Amino acid sequence: MVSLYGALFYGAGSGAMRPLKVLWAALGLMVLLTSFAAQARDLVIFGEPTLETALRRLGATWRERSGIRVNVFVAPSDLSFAQIERGARCDIIFALAGRVTQEAERRGIIKANTAKPIFRNALVLVESRDRPRVPANRSDPKSLVGERKLAIANPDRDLAGTYGSEWLRQIGIRQGDNNIVVAESSAGVATLIADNVAQVGIVYATDAARRPNLAIALPIAGESHPAIDYVVAEAMDSQADIKSFLEFLGSAEAKAIFAAAGLQSAGETRS
Repeated sequence: MVSLYGALFYGAGSGAMRPLKVLWAALGLMVLLTSFAAQARDLVIFGEPTLETALRRLGATWRERSGIRVNVFVAPSDLSFAQIERGARCDIIFALAGRVTQEAERRGIIKANTAKPIFRNALVLVESRDRPRVPANRSDPKSLVGERKLAIANPDRDLAGTYGSEWLRQIGIRQGDNNIVVAESSAGVATLIADNVAQVGIVYATDAARRPNLAIALPIAGESHPAIDYVVAEAMDSQADIKSFLEFLGSAEAKAIFAAAGLQSAGETRS
């Protein structure tokens, strides 16, 4: 095989390469190497579906600042961990805090001692912005629901449904009520309201923030359920330099993105 050095200085075939051709060959090689380097630097992020808006905005902002492309893939944390374990490329994961993430660290799916608190989500009672209802007593949560059809996420699949069901019980609304419909997820609840299948529903604050057709009728008190916290962690076979991106997450710019997406930064107290 003719080396690059030989091709440039001794030529190939019957004659030496012209200077202009040498220049173009060198420039082409530089472009190719730059392309490979840029591809190697791409950041791959996995995250919970309800974090999609925040993560895509973070990725777009980071690319503007650094020139590094950020690829975002969303799935429930347990499915993301399963994909990483099977060899799917992931550099950073934003996962629900708790047992599933602790187990992933124990099994080495995420690197030990890299999981750090990052966001906190909340639950809200929402209604259609086009069809609001003025309750007789806004301080009475039950009156906000009234006789309207209410949607919740599946309690067996989504924490919004699990904690939402408990909140309904606390305010005196039975889960078996005929006026309650169940969606697969918090995002599904928002769709049912948009389609007028339900008039009110319980969703994550992040789902309310991404749906301009929804109005928050009532924030659901955090004391009624365990905190909905997320951590950021380094995946077991991360292939990118993530240090600068993790530092960016602590910036005022990143925190503004969290807030616009309906999230609190770790350690903040929702008013």
